[in-house]
Amino acid sequence: MINVGSTSIKAGVFLDGASIFKETVRAVGMLEGVSEGLSFCRKVLEDILDRYSAFREGFDLIVSRGGLSRPLRGGAYEINEAMCRDLREARFGWHPSNLGPLLAYELGQRMGVRAIIFDSPATDEMEPVAKVSGLKGIERKAAFHVLSQKAAGRRAAREFKRSYEEMNFVIAHLGGGITICAHREGRIIDGTHGMSEGPFTPQRSGALPLEDVIGLCFSGRFKGGEELKAYLIGKGGLVSYLGTYEIPKIEARIRSGDKEAELILRAMCYQVGKEIGAMAVVLRGRVDAVVLIGNLCYSEFIVEEIKSLVKFLAPVLVFPGEDELESLALGGLEVLSFGGPSFVNEY
Repeated sequence: MINVGSTSIKAGVFLDGASIFKETVRAVGMLEGVSEGLSFCRKVLEDILDRYSAFREGFDLIVSRGGLSRPLRGGAYEINEAMCRDLREARFGWHPSNLGPLLAYELGQRMGVRAIIFDSPATDEMEPVAKVSGLKGIERKAAFHVLSQKAAGRRAAREFKRSYEEMNFVIAHLGGGITICAHREGRIIDGTHGMSEGPFTPQRSGALPLEDVIGLCFSGRFKGGEELKAYLIGKGGLVSYLGTYEIPKIEARIRSGDKEAELILRAMCYQVGKEIGAMAVVLRGRVDAVVLIGNLCYSEFIVEEIKSLVKFLAPVLVFPGEDELESLALGGLEVLSFGGPSFVNEY
């Protein structure tokens, strides 16, 4: 399994869905270009495989997190030259995750093993009505935590002893980024864009009042659009109000009587609850469960606050943490167990 993110490379080997080993290598600033990023990632993977040399051979499948490819449906896609060309040339945008499928394809070619992506972040199953923004020429886009969202949907369905494809969920991924999505019978039909919509997060501003954003653009505080974007995405949210994004520190301040810290953390939960309600409307009230996932779910304050807002809608399930390598492994196991080649889509 290969997962290249904005600040780290994660790799692991799984057998029958169980982890044999997993490693994370931090790579802040190392992954911003294709050639340099590939060179760095190749070395990281080779070092990992050298340390676990017994597992260099005998792979049945290589699974990578997807990159910013053309819009796809959910599921498994074979990595091929066309996908690699789109990712390498950043035809649909650049993100370090573009490197993952390129590495998986190289490794698969060298070892004679199929390489796939599963539940790509480029997955777009939104309905046409959900894409209308309110201004002609600007379209709402799908940008969700698809891999963890769909893995949580399948896990939630197992709790009900039913299949994901026959259930409706509102799922909220609560981490450094927050996305809240409406899942209808195995498809994500709407959701909040992880960078520019929805609740504020530990470091991101989320949706903001439009007139004030226009004023910020022309305030002279920022040299250009990229600097402003970096500010809104990296120094917004909890950081902008409280000077930290670390939930344990904020909770300690609340326990010591800091009323501002309590208000701001409660406000983030409040906004999450509002968006969960909006997605329940998208599902026309037919919600089998609300599912909370991600690292913020380790916070009892956050979970209980959100539950108090949305528990009237449906049962609330909580799956703390996130393990995208595990999700990739389960996707690969699904391909190997049930589908064979016909189960994998062609890019």
